[in-house]
Amino acid sequence: MDNAWDADAEQVTILLPKPLSGDPLVIQDDGTGMTEEELRRHYLSIASDRRSRRGERTAGKNRLVKGRKGIGKFAGLMAAAVMTLETRARGRLCRITLRLDDLSQVEDIEQLNIGLQSDPCGPELHGTTITLSDLHQGLAYPDANRLRQILLQEYGRQDDFAITIDGKRLDVDDVSGSYSEQEEELPGAGKVKLRFSISDGKSGLRQPGITLRVDGNPSSR
Repeated sequence: MDNAWDADAEQVTILLPKPLSGDPLVIQDDGTGMTEEELRRHYLSIASDRRSRRGERTAGKNRLVKGRKGIGKFAGLMAAAVMTLETRARGRLCRITLRLDDLSQVEDIEQLNIGLQSDPCGPELHGTTITLSDLHQGLAYPDANRLRQILLQEYGRQDDFAITIDGKRLDVDDVSGSYSEQEEELPGAGKVKLRFSISDGKSGLRQPGITLRVDGNPSSR
C-alpha cells in the first residue's frame, strides 16, 4: 500500500484467494509504475530510501512519502513462495519473478540474480501489479474484514486513494463497531445522507473527523 501511495495511485485493488482454491493473492494499482531503470537501480536495491532520492513528497499529488527501506519490497515472500511484479510506465511493461527457493541458494539477497523481462505496451498504460502465489500454508488465511480494519487506520480518510478489497471499497462502514445511515431532505439543499460508525475498539482512524461530499466531491473537516 505504501508503494502504491508513493506512486500517486488513485485506485488499489486487492483480490484475496478463495478458501481451498490455491488461487494467488493479487494487488494492483494505477500509479505511475516503474521504468526498467527504476526497477534495477531503486526497487531491487535493498537499502534504497525513496525519500532520500526524491524528497519528502511525491511529484504528482504532493503526498507525504511513506515508503522507506527497500527490504519491504520483498516482504511478499514472507507469505508466498513466488512473487511476480508487473509494472507499466512510458510504453514499457517490465516483469520480474522472485522465488523463495532461489533465495535459499544465496547468502545475501543482493547476490540474487533476478531476471527482468521488458516488452512494449501502450504509452497510456501505467501502474503495478503484484501477484503472490503458493501461499504458505502455515500462516493464517487472508481475511478480508481483518485486512480492512488494518488499512482503515492508515488510509480510511484518503479521498484520492480508493482501496477495493474483493470488490468492496474501503469505507466508513468497515470500522469495527456500530454503523448507522440516515437520509433527510433539507430545504434549499435537497437530499443529504449521513453515514457514521462508532468504533468499539481502542484503535481507530489515524485522522478522525467529518468528510462532506457535494455531488461526489469531498471536503474533509
